[in-house]
Amino acid sequence: MFRITLKNYRCFSESAPATIDLDAGFTALIGTNNSGKSSYLRFFHEFRGVFHNLLNAGNYSYNNYFNCGLAHVEDWIEIFNNSNDHDITIEITNMNSKEGEISRIHLVLKRNFQNRIGISIWLNTGSNQFATVTNSSGGTQHMINNIPRWINGTAAPFIELSQILSECLYVGPFRNAISEGSGGYYDISIGTSFISNWDGWKTGASRQQNLAAQQVADDIAHIFDFNHFEINASPDKKALQVIINRKPHRLRELGAGLAQFIIVFGNVANKKPTLLLLDEPELNLHPSLQIDFLTSLTSYTSYGVMFASHSVGLARAVSDRIYTFQKVNDKGTVKPFEQIPNYAEFIGEMSFSSFKEVGYDRVLLVEGVTEVKAIQQFLRHLRKDHTTVLLPLGGGQMIRGGVQQELHELRRLSKNVSVLIDSERETENAQLQKQREEFIKDCEALGFKTHVTKLRAFENYFPEQAIKAEKGDSFRALTSYEKLSDASQGWAKSDNWRIARRMTKDELLATDIGKFLEQI
Repeated sequence: MFRITLKNYRCFSESAPATIDLDAGFTALIGTNNSGKSSYLRFFHEFRGVFHNLLNAGNYSYNNYFNCGLAHVEDWIEIFNNSNDHDITIEITNMNSKEGEISRIHLVLKRNFQNRIGISIWLNTGSNQFATVTNSSGGTQHMINNIPRWINGTAAPFIELSQILSECLYVGPFRNAISEGSGGYYDISIGTSFISNWDGWKTGASRQQNLAAQQVADDIAHIFDFNHFEINASPDKKALQVIINRKPHRLRELGAGLAQFIIVFGNVANKKPTLLLLDEPELNLHPSLQIDFLTSLTSYTSYGVMFASHSVGLARAVSDRIYTFQKVNDKGTVKPFEQIPNYAEFIGEMSFSSFKEVGYDRVLLVEGVTEVKAIQQFLRHLRKDHTTVLLPLGGGQMIRGGVQQELHELRRLSKNVSVLIDSERETENAQLQKQREEFIKDCEALGFKTHVTKLRAFENYFPEQAIKAEKGDSFRALTSYEKLSDASQGWAKSDNWRIARRMTKDELLATDIGKFLEQI
């Protein structure tokens, strides 16, 4: 995990810098208009070339300068905070650095030194002691207690981060595949450019692009519950025709929501970024499709998604990390969002009450956000993903006794509420933890359907074939009560949903989780 702080960049001043932790999975930036969330998101797009240059280990030397052409920045001065005349500082800290590794770098952009960036680096010397790096004759060395140490190999974690950030893809809030006119919008093609590109992806000589185009059509068909779905360019390459359940339609006849799925999925599936930067994923989409939109897009990435949104509910439903952005005295402020469930607020935040109007008839409570994304894959097999509202419990925050009042709020949404939690048992006959037992009793008292997993946790249900298909042949299935963190070669819990989507319906229904989901 890396901590990234922006000082004096756009609306983030030196006195109110913006800091977030970057890691795999979903990161949400939420706030009102003009609060800075889109600026922070766009930073990664603008500085992609800088991170590409940092793939060169030779640039990791103290007070070194290198070129830093920024993407889509017409005026160099526009990126500097206008409350002072100081430079921009970007601090990147490796939160898991080991002794001898570079632990932190500072990138400095000077107002009067256009398209050049300076770097300073710090070394982890053990016991949380850090030393700056200095230049000396004979090469770049670290001076620790007046003893020089070479830095060969110590920049590896930052080079890995730079690889991720140099291959990111930014999708802005305007997404239109219908309008005529050729061009691109930041990193994606739109309008007739997209239509022409789609025709090439689908019918061109590249088998990889052919398969990506087919995968896009299959994913959209699954999300919208179409039996058959096909996307074709018109002969003049000025319009898209879609075939839904064997009936042809012009895309402009079907609305902006479906068009957004096509243009974003098409661009992302063919470019396969490491990190997807997505502004306003809820745009033009009913809440019933927003989670599907995000999780399906993430299947085309190798690292994850960072998105800026106005929807607290969407952020809470899917994100591993959430940051709130506010504007105070013309300064952008950023702080972590405390994810303590309050279901009265949660229902309002994501307009869940309107789900009834489009056929949602049940609520399912699960452990946390990683389970939301994974269970959604299971519900797809059972064709219940568009009739079930999934809500995370936040682990121990809610899975305890004495929460009947909070849970009772869910009756405002549905009389059909179910609960699925991990047992956390270490052996087959182990007693359920007291807090979990009391929580289940409270749920049953409210008339909720409940199920506690027979095995230890959700990830203990993944079959070997699904794990190997997603993670590689060196990985294996967990035993029934093995803890994921104790496995000789485990995986991140944020990968659970990717493994879940590799399971078959028969494999799911052979488990107690599958049988429970089939009955809710």
